[in-house]
Amino acid sequence: MGKQTHKHKRFRPTIRLTVVTIFVLATVLTAALAVGLQYYFSRSMATRTAINRFDGLAVGAGEFVKAIDRQATQATRLLASYPGLVKDQWIRPQVRSLFAEFMAANPMFYSIYLGFDNNDFYELINLNSNPIVRRQLHALPEDRWVVITVRRDGSERIKSYAYLDWEFQLRSRRSVPSDYNAISRPWFVQAGADHVNKTAPYLFQILQAPGQTYSMRLKGGGAVVAVDISLSSLSGYLAGQRIDGAGDIYLYQKSGEVIASDLGADRRARLPHVEPLALSESEQALVAASGTLKVSNETNWAPIDFAVSGQPNGYSVDYLSLISQLTGLSFEYVNGFSWLELVERFRNQEIDVLQSLFRTEQTQHLGLFSDPYLSLPYSLVTLPDHAPVTHIRQMEGKTLAIPRGWSIIDVIETNFPRITVKEVATSREALEAVSRKKADAGLDFGEILHHIARHYFYTQLQYHDAVQFDPVAFPHELHLAVSADKAGLLSILNKAISAVSDAQKQALAAKWFDDQPRQRQGVVPYEQLVTLAGHPHKQRRLNQFIINGEQVFIYVTPFAQVHRADEYLAIVMPVDAVLQPALERVTWSILFTVVLLLVLLPTPWIFASPIVSPIKDLAKENEKIRLRRYDQLRIPDSHIKEIHDLGVSMKIMAASIRDYEIKQKALMDAFIQLIAQAIDDKSPYTGGHCKRVPELAFMLAEQAEQSRLPSFADFSFESDEQWREFRVGAWLHDCGKITTPEHIVDKGTKLEMIYNRIHEIRTRFEVLWRDAEIRYWQQCQQNPDQQALYRKERDAAHKQLQDDFVFVAGMNVGGEFLDEQKTQRLQQLASVTWTRHFSDRLGLSPVEELRLHGKETPLPCEEPLLADKPEHVISRDHAVHYDSHLGIRMEIPEHKANHGELYNLLVERGTLTTEDRFRINEHIISTIRMLEALPFPQDLARVPRYASTHHETMRGDGYPRRLAGSELSIPERIMALADIFEALTASDRPYHKAKPVSVAIDILYSMVEQEHVDRQVFELFLTSGVYLEYARRFLPSEQIDDVDIRRYLSSSDA
Repeated sequence: MGKQTHKHKRFRPTIRLTVVTIFVLATVLTAALAVGLQYYFSRSMATRTAINRFDGLAVGAGEFVKAIDRQATQATRLLASYPGLVKDQWIRPQVRSLFAEFMAANPMFYSIYLGFDNNDFYELINLNSNPIVRRQLHALPEDRWVVITVRRDGSERIKSYAYLDWEFQLRSRRSVPSDYNAISRPWFVQAGADHVNKTAPYLFQILQAPGQTYSMRLKGGGAVVAVDISLSSLSGYLAGQRIDGAGDIYLYQKSGEVIASDLGADRRARLPHVEPLALSESEQALVAASGTLKVSNETNWAPIDFAVSGQPNGYSVDYLSLISQLTGLSFEYVNGFSWLELVERFRNQEIDVLQSLFRTEQTQHLGLFSDPYLSLPYSLVTLPDHAPVTHIRQMEGKTLAIPRGWSIIDVIETNFPRITVKEVATSREALEAVSRKKADAGLDFGEILHHIARHYFYTQLQYHDAVQFDPVAFPHELHLAVSADKAGLLSILNKAISAVSDAQKQALAAKWFDDQPRQRQGVVPYEQLVTLAGHPHKQRRLNQFIINGEQVFIYVTPFAQVHRADEYLAIVMPVDAVLQPALERVTWSILFTVVLLLVLLPTPWIFASPIVSPIKDLAKENEKIRLRRYDQLRIPDSHIKEIHDLGVSMKIMAASIRDYEIKQKALMDAFIQLIAQAIDDKSPYTGGHCKRVPELAFMLAEQAEQSRLPSFADFSFESDEQWREFRVGAWLHDCGKITTPEHIVDKGTKLEMIYNRIHEIRTRFEVLWRDAEIRYWQQCQQNPDQQALYRKERDAAHKQLQDDFVFVAGMNVGGEFLDEQKTQRLQQLASVTWTRHFSDRLGLSPVEELRLHGKETPLPCEEPLLADKPEHVISRDHAVHYDSHLGIRMEIPEHKANHGELYNLLVERGTLTTEDRFRINEHIISTIRMLEALPFPQDLARVPRYASTHHETMRGDGYPRRLAGSELSIPERIMALADIFEALTASDRPYHKAKPVSVAIDILYSMVEQEHVDRQVFELFLTSGVYLEYARRFLPSEQIDDVDIRRYLSSSDA
């Protein structure tokens, strides 16, 4: 079974749907364009508004900082030039009120103080400057000011705290011993007499919060006046400037260090919980007597020990917090100094605890060392193309960057003199030196190098972890160092160090050393901020990035302060927060547009009618064209010019199609008639058959249509197309004869092939005649006295030959039925022989040579008078097969042809053998094949059937399909009768003479009786007078005789 291909029908929308769709699409596109433009301009407006707001924020923040800076500078300068602030190395009474008045006018001032050359100190603190101040100093709500003095009382220095209310009435006072050294503080040391000095951010000693100090020497000398401003005020200001509660604001240096931000509270991870140690009474007493211990705090050794805007941070700071929780010891941090300066202050006992210290020969004399609390491996950092380094000796002959002041510098220079040590200020500068190829490698603890690289975005570096220093023992453990006068604390510190559990250490390590993303300490959290700070053309605009999977805008602008010009303000804002107003407007516009479209959707459906209705009418009119009703075509009325023109064009087209169709039909009919004429012209004996049969069929079909007889009551050709279908079929009824060999179509005698072989037979009789004559003379010569007898035998032989030839010639004509007697006589004559003296294999065509069998007979030889030779039988080249859909049911002879002389003469009726008859009948198969192969239109679909059924019979034994009478339509029955009657009356047939009308009708009647021809059609043929009309048109007058049609009609019609 063949595969079937199913093709999906293409969807074709209606014109109304198309019009409505186009309208909707046009509206949607217009709306989309409008919404898109609105979104574009809204986005542009939103971004411009954001930039303006950010510019305003930057300007405001700058003005805020400048105002603070200006106020602090002016206040410091005014106070430094104010006469009568000090007398006899101490303040005058009006100083307190003056300081309070300045801070009341400038709420951002944390405190104003005086440091004297004799190391005395006086400070007035504004408790309302920051909530941290009141909490840190343990002030009550009714307290407004705190006066702190540090003066020598005998052999010791005493720090006094005086808490004053709003009326400057003393509420309480407390005093504690103090070693606070004012003259060593940066603000005192750096103060000048002709300008105001501003320190870098550092940790305020009393407040333990980061800030900056403005200081200047008094004109009269002897003291330095200073104004403190807490950096929390700037962060608080930035926090108050957050836009719509979204985004982050950073004030930072170009290198990435954060000066202030709006993040406010410390976001560091909480410390692990610890339970206080069970100290002995003596240990508890020692802790209580120790007071607050001053601990060193570096500014830039992250993540171990560093400060963020003066705020202590790092692993060691958190570790000391655990020790504080375990022991009850109180620590305050001292920062703002370099490592060497911190070491010097430790030596001078200005610092009690020196943290994050290596124990080496150079450092062990500094104080008493605790047990180690952290062990870190060393690492080298190089450029990516450097070979792997596992031992420090591989750096010989190269430059190694190490932070200044490290104790390992001496160890390296002593044990590895071929390594050039380049001292740098910080670990970060070591990475910078490697990045800029000023050093081949940098040395530090691996955790520190990785931390700095992550926080300052050094990406193009290679790390060589766990570098070995064998055989030299390099210090890698961190200790705490206490001064000798604090020796009693060492055992408590060691006890606390040993009490810190592994889980608590892991928590600290995870907080400070883990590579997982976390809140950055002291630097901006995004590399893009540092990048944008180095690209001025990308500043003061919105730069869009994807950070942590979120679309954000980053705005960066220079933030020039009074004393510095490398600071930047950055605002990181989610894109949605900036564009939300624009998106809301666009969303509402889309919703409004959709609602409006839904409301207006029926309108185009209705308004499409002036277009749709005429086009539908045109479609209906087009159906008339399909049905070929050209004369019924009308132009639909329409006010639309194009549709009206389309209607006119359709009518013109219809007229053109009609004219073309008429011409095509005429051309086709001419071709059909030409084919029929060609078939008639092919044989001079059948000329006119293909023309006369259709004419007779048409005449009879017209009478059948007009007949009122019951048999034809339901018959009629309903249209001209059906009539034409019948006419075409009639004209083509014998078109298959164009493939039938001419010698078969024209075969007038049994022995006829290309020529009539009776002449060849006659020649053989002539030979036998001559043989009889020769034999007579030979006998007379031998026996002259018997001449009369021999003459009598000769004459008898001659007479017999004459009779036999006449008989054979008569059998050749095939005019009468061949009976048994005649058959026997022919077979007897076939046994008569004649002598052949010439080869029968000379002068043959290649095809004839192929038909010869066996070897050539030696000459002379005897040949039969009537021969059936093997070469007379022509086999088929291939098996004959007809497609089942053609319905052909004909018996196919074994051989293609049989030219045997006796075989042909023994044909009982007519001149055609079985093979000849099949070849003749095969013309109808050719007709079917030819016509079925033609792509007839639907109105000519029955042409092959009409043209191929005129040899069928009512009894079902006709050819080629053996259809029964019930399977034959009236037109097909008419064709059968017309074909037979024309053949009987034709005068141009080679195989019979033309029969008179009466004889032809008599033969037809016998065929009716034999159920060969339809009775009703036959009787209509007679009663309608068609037979006579046809005879008068096509037959000679001598063939037309009288016919008594009543003898052929059934009783009901008679």
